[in-house]
Parts: sequence; structure tokens; C-alpha cells
Amino acid sequence: MPKKRKKDRKARKRRVPGQAGTVAEVEDFLDDEECEELEAHEDRDIFRQFTQVYPAPADAVQAACSGEQVEWHGRVEGGLMRHRVLGGDNPVVEQAVFMDGFLASASCCGWLQAQDTAKAERGILTTLAELHEVCRPVLEAEIRTIRPDYRAQELHPFSEEAGDGPQGFPRFGLRVTYPARELTDWEQTRDPATWNMAQVFSSFLGYDEQIPELGRDALIARLQLNGVPAIRCVRCGVPLTDRHPRWNGVWTCPIAEIGTLCEVSSDAYDHDGTYMFTDSDFGHPHQPEHSLLT
Repeated sequence: MPKKRKKDRKARKRRVPGQAGTVAEVEDFLDDEECEELEAHEDRDIFRQFTQVYPAPADAVQAACSGEQVEWHGRVEGGLMRHRVLGGDNPVVEQAVFMDGFLASASCCGWLQAQDTAKAERGILTTLAELHEVCRPVLEAEIRTIRPDYRAQELHPFSEEAGDGPQGFPRFGLRVTYPARELTDWEQTRDPATWNMAQVFSSFLGYDEQIPELGRDALIARLQLNGVPAIRCVRCGVPLTDRHPRWNGVWTCPIAEIGTLCEVSSDAYDHDGTYMFTDSDFGHPHQPEHSLLT
């Protein structure tokens, strides 16, 4: 019989990384061999594969300046992170985190709703800059509990073309760059508070409970204040748009499991043995907040 996993052996907790590690979903019951295998997986440095190819920043700079694409992507309990080297006369190493979670959904819907998408893009960038100013002291204080002299990097919002974005919706994020020729070790480019912003975006570790500005109502209000016509469903609260070309005129959410349904219908075979559909199985359409329609 598998043994019940001890609570203190692999308790899920918020990371304050000097090094980042992968995170796997765990079950309540694992035998000892499975525990050891999972722990080895979680402790693995997700950046290692990149540094095996480019042991030092100078190696990556040389490759980038010769025309090679030097780029790494990864996740740690949050949104997508990226490291890349941009060549040229003054090469830099970029550390970036991409917008994710509810903020990304609301921004996408608001951008699709906007009459002026350039204005909406500026509003999303302003929102990211403001949120970073709010979150940076919190993330810095967390890391100072183990690194008293730590100072978090100042991040800058950016947008870039995303080939798979709906109707050209850009990819948004925050980033910092490091002069590549001044670097001797990759650790100089791995600011932990920057990577922790990816966790902030995902809301997976409860930062939205710790920082009021990350609550859903607060995020919608901030986007609207910055000129992004973000709209929510009054019943289920998800971001909505009725201007996606495949769903023109139909209020939908950019989350496949929700889409056009305000309430997820129940299983047709879960009706006390009757095996019959009921009216509730058809669900309900979303109801946008009419006061916010433009």
C-alpha cells in the first residue's frame, strides 16, 4: 500500500528563489520511491539546459552576434519567462516575464473591444508599469528575508507581435536588460523578483489576496481607467468580448473551458440514473456589465 505523504516532506509553499526549480502537481498518496523521484524533478534547475549549451554569457553573446537565435523559455508556478541575448554593437541579455492569468484575459478582451487598439495597447502597458510599482516592494521584501541586501530590478513594460494572437493581439510583459559584455555569470541575469512576477500574474500562489491591487475588480477598474474597455460578465465575472471574428456579436471568454457559457453544464449521465437532459444542461449565456459597454 502506498504510504500517506508526510505533510512536512513536500509541503507546497511560495518560492523565494535564488535558483528556480520546476514544480509538479503532487497527489496525496505517494510511495517513497515516487517521493524521491518527484523531489529530484522539482529540485532540477530549469535553466540548466540553456547553460549547458552556453556555459557563460560570453558564449551566448558570441553565438548571438554570429546570427544564432539565443533564447530560453520556461515556467515556475506562473506565467511564461524568457531569457534571450540580443546581439549588435552593444549586446544585451534580456530577462522577461509575460502577462498571464486574469489580467491577460481581461486585456485581450479589452483590446478586441477597443475602437482604437493603439490606445488600448498603451493602456495595457501603463497598467503593467503601475502594477509592477505596486508589486516590486512586496517581492523585494520577501527575498530580503534570506538576502538582506537584495534590491529588486526595475522592470519596463513591453509589447511585441504574437503570431498566434487573436486578430493581432500583441504579447505583453515586463523585462530588464543587462549589458552583456559586463557579465561573467548567468546568475547576474537571474533576478528572483523578476521571475516571481510571473507567479504574481498567474495568481496561483495567492498574491492577489496579499496585494489588493491584484484583485479582479481592481484589475478591471485599472484597465478601464487607463483607456482599455475591459468588460466582465455580471454573473460569473470572466472577461468578455463580442468582437472576436469567429464569435461576432456573441459574448465569449478567451478560455476554452468557459467560452460562450456562463455556467458549465452538468454531465448528461449524472442525473440519478435517469440519463435524460434537463434544461440546465444547456447553460446560460454571459451577461456583460452594460454600464461598461462602449
